Amino acid sequence: MENLVHIERGHFVPMADGTKLVTDVYHPAGDGPWPTLVFRVRGSLSTGFITHVLMLNPVLAVERGYAVVIQQVRGRGLSEGEWYPFFNEGSDGADCVRWVLDQSWCDGRIGTYGTAYSAFSALELVAQGFDEVKACTVLGTNANPYDNWIYTSECFELGWNVYWAYMLGIESIGRLECSDEERAQSKSDLSQAIIDLPDVVRRLPISQHPELRDGVSPCYEDWLEHSSYDEYWDSINILKKAPQISAPILSIVGWHDNFLKSHFDLYRKITSVGAEPGRSNHRMVVGPWEHASYVNPFSTSANGVWNFGLEASSGVGLSGALVLDWMDRWVKEETNDKVSGVRYWQMGENHWNDVDVWPPSSVETCWYLSSESGAAAMRNEGELALEAPDQQGADVFEYDPADPTPTVGGKILMPFIQLAGVYDQTSVEERSDVACYTSPVLTESVVVTGPVKCVLWVSTSAQDTDFTAKLVDVEPNGIAANLADGIVRLSKTFPKHVNHPGTVREVEIDLWDLGHTFLPGHQIRLEVASANFPRFDRNLNIIEGSGFPSIDDAVTATQAVYHDADRPSRLLLTVATRA
Repeated sequence: MENLVHIERGHFVPMADGTKLVTDVYHPAGDGPWPTLVFRVRGSLSTGFITHVLMLNPVLAVERGYAVVIQQVRGRGLSEGEWYPFFNEGSDGADCVRWVLDQSWCDGRIGTYGTAYSAFSALELVAQGFDEVKACTVLGTNANPYDNWIYTSECFELGWNVYWAYMLGIESIGRLECSDEERAQSKSDLSQAIIDLPDVVRRLPISQHPELRDGVSPCYEDWLEHSSYDEYWDSINILKKAPQISAPILSIVGWHDNFLKSHFDLYRKITSVGAEPGRSNHRMVVGPWEHASYVNPFSTSANGVWNFGLEASSGVGLSGALVLDWMDRWVKEETNDKVSGVRYWQMGENHWNDVDVWPPSSVETCWYLSSESGAAAMRNEGELALEAPDQQGADVFEYDPADPTPTVGGKILMPFIQLAGVYDQTSVEERSDVACYTSPVLTESVVVTGPVKCVLWVSTSAQDTDFTAKLVDVEPNGIAANLADGIVRLSKTFPKHVNHPGTVREVEIDLWDLGHTFLPGHQIRLEVASANFPRFDRNLNIIEGSGFPSIDDAVTATQAVYHDADRPSRLLLTVATRA
């Protein structure tokens, strides 16, 4: 009888404003008290979903001597209140903690955890400053929703947000104040739109989604209205609260997760300005995964066309053990072991590494873009060289918003539209709107462990435009495997300067952090284009961008990439130094 797991379903926990949130409690046999783990989830509270899909099976936590509180957030499922993402999680999380601390079965020690949206809730909870909250584990999430959730480099994450808005709409149908016939029609419209997402995501203007109106998913239009970082986003930026976060955080993410940048931003912020003991005990684990790898009842180490083997498996089999070990260390204080630093999978070499700080000892290496005039775009004969070129002509290509350069894999989360991860980029590189620059065949390994950036000298014939960059590993068999990518929008980069067609500007594109080894026999390649669609909204090459009503308003732009002694366009790799 001592091993029985007790599950109390359907507590309705009151928030400060009187709204009641449905809450389940898992706990061992007896009266306690026990250390308690809090998980605030947007999705289902069903036992199957909670125990077999998300990052921790609460039954296993109970077997380790924890009580587990699982609360459905405001406006979702059976919880009362109005759903609006991000804005209520801080105050509601604080009310949840106060309720837990009032329960006789809680011993006053709390940990919190979550994946994706529930991980945002967990971070908001630890940012409330409760001394009783001793630890946190987050997986595949974001601490600043503007940057790397709704927008990235101030460009709208179109594919992800259209998908997410429609899925949130499906969850909201049952709460609509309308007739049964209207509710049925809305459900039918949303369901069909999700099936048709590859076409739906191409709509212009990007606000043209009538299925999301009338209260179905009002946040989508708000995200578009707040296209620049303002008070709307500032109020939910958890990174600003880092100085008051003292609970040690375990952060888990994959190299091809669409939220990768957010985890490194969190790592850098906490380890620089976070409160103790969190600042000195932040732990990050980075595996070779994409986002959907975690939400899987089966362990998987596949990532697109690559498979990294059992040692790199993801899913609940990995995350559950990591969460419980972390809670044992900080909530129960069973050991005093130092567990900070970064554990990361070095792709290419395919093994785990452990370092005290990120990036490990390294130097910045420049690979300069070079080509005969026009060769990079017209024949994909551009080169990457370790020495800066002398005088050269620019590479020129045409970017047509009616036929934007397509997304093929990468750090995306676009179910029903496209799969994430590593895929052969050959079909993209054959397009005339892509300029490729490739290194000689490598005779020694190039071990990249840290930030990747691209500095380009560019011009356009249009009033506004985008430039994109993609880092690729060209394998001996010819497969061009994508590793990292980024984007820059001229009107966002130079907001106070009207772009005069033909003006040459220097832009820096952030391709995020990377752990990958280019092996001997491989080549390093950089792709330069002006779209990554539908991951990002396409630029129509006009001042108001995609806000214009029709593709008929778009213009084709002539793009130029300069690479000479005075304008050295270059790829910047953080390369590990080894004794």
